[in-house]
Amino acid sequence: MGIEEKKVSEVMNRTLFTVSEETSVSEIIDTMLNNRISAVIVVAGNGEFLGIVSKTDLISALKKYGSDILNKKAEDLLCPKPYTIEGEATIKEAAQRMLAYGVHRLLVINPTGLGKYIPVGIITATDIIRALAL
Repeated sequence: MGIEEKKVSEVMNRTLFTVSEETSVSEIIDTMLNNRISAVIVVAGNGEFLGIVSKTDLISALKKYGSDILNKKAEDLLCPKPYTIEGEATIKEAAQRMLAYGVHRLLVINPTGLGKYIPVGIITATDIIRALAL
């Protein structure tokens, strides 16, 4: 089996940094900086997945809101339908999807069968490069 056939679940980052929809932009930025990450997962109080806020979302919001961005919360900035992939997909498929969408990360999901899904990790372009290099 070639390296490109390795499963997403084998190389993804399983640590998900989550925030609530009420989390302030300032707290989101602190979380990203302190953990050296480029996106956070937004969940409701009951744990339901709501979306993702990335550095790109923060930059777009800064352009849109200007200095008023600091009065915004995660729910104001989140992307409710991020690009996703299932853990059983190959890293080659993940790389192809990232290229097609023009993104650097995919949310790894497990479908529940009820039209919803559970985020279980994130795979980034860096994760794929690391897998190829090792």
